[in-house]
Amino acid sequence: MTVTETHQITSLGSAWLFINRIAGGSDKSHQHAQLRALLAKLGVEMREINSPEQLLTQWRDDSLARPDFIVSVGGDGTAAMIAGLTGGQVPIAIYPAGTENILAKYLRIPTDFDAFATMLTQRQVHHFDAGKCDERTFMLMLSAGFEAEVVHQVHGQRQGHLSKFHYVLPTFGLMRSYRYPKIELDIDLEDGTRTQTIGYWAFVFNFPRYALGLELAPNARPDDGLLDVCVLTQKGFWATNSYICSLLSGSLSGRSDVAYFRARSLKIHCAEGALPLQTDGDPAGFTDVTVSVQPGYLPLIVPPAQKPN
Repeated sequence: MTVTETHQITSLGSAWLFINRIAGGSDKSHQHAQLRALLAKLGVEMREINSPEQLLTQWRDDSLARPDFIVSVGGDGTAAMIAGLTGGQVPIAIYPAGTENILAKYLRIPTDFDAFATMLTQRQVHHFDAGKCDERTFMLMLSAGFEAEVVHQVHGQRQGHLSKFHYVLPTFGLMRSYRYPKIELDIDLEDGTRTQTIGYWAFVFNFPRYALGLELAPNARPDDGLLDVCVLTQKGFWATNSYICSLLSGSLSGRSDVAYFRARSLKIHCAEGALPLQTDGDPAGFTDVTVSVQPGYLPLIVPPAQKPN
């Protein structure tokens, strides 16, 4: 069950404003200035942070008081990074400024400044589960294989902002050249038993949403203490095209060559070498890894009187 806290706010107190300056497809410096002005207008005692290194340094500085909340200005990966570095100990208010903003859309977090101000003053906090890939925290999902390779290629060539179009050419190029290494999974299931399976794509979901609002694991729930594992068992150019068509049409979950598991944890192994991983749209290293769930780890400030989609 999701734990919800509703605070009667008389003063917003202090906040750390984390701005990912290269998030999204274009410069948002004007938007950042408006956020600073909004927090000042609300009487928030604010400290601005612009890098993970700066955040970690200040978090470990015992001479600094911990903030009452952190505003994450960026995409899904930015908020996940903040949660991981702060140990899930401080509520996070996401101001969506990334390329996809999947989590913000799922939670209906506003970009309108008046609505965002209302969300901060109401400060309704939901404690969601989070995933953990070795020592890396993720909120939405993890993938291994083809899609993760695309993410690694795009970020490896990154020189600034990223839009959805930056992913198009690498995706089509990789469809013809990708080797499809075999992925082995050892899964600790919901009932405490274990199972092993193999495939050529592997996805691990905490929330049910995927890029473009699509759903690979429609039954995933971010408050059930479990992860939903989706394994695609066919490989090659035509299989990839077929999977994409099924995903777009909403029929992927009904295919016999797609396997689903509800897991407490799992190990991902590739005997053919280090396989790329991505979490929440960012590169997340390589196999082999252990993936687990952290129940109730993620405190997010959500809009008042609304439920996730």
